[in-house]
Amino acid sequence: AEQMLASAKWKTVSWRSGTKGRLKARFAAVRVRTADGPPQRIWDKGQQHLPGDEAWLIGEQRASGEKKYYLANLPAATD
Repeated sequence: AEQMLASAKWKTVSWRSGTKGRLKARFAAVRVRTADGPPQRIWDKGQQHLPGDEAWLIGEQRASGEKKYYLANLPAATD
C-alpha cells in the first residue's frame, strides 16, 4: 500500500474539532484492483484468486507519524 501511494497527490484534510484542537491528517487515494475475485485452479498452482473489483486504496498520515491504509468500494467518480 505504501509503495502504491508513494507517487499519489496527498492532501491535508481537517474534519472536526477534538479535545486537543482540530483533527487533521494527510490523505491520498488511488484506484486498485484487489485479488479477491472468484477462485480458479491454474495449472499446478492450486486455487488462485482472480482479480476482483476495483476499489479505492486510501492512505492516511497523521502528524504523529502514524500511517493507516483503507479500502473503500465507492464509485470511481467519487471525489
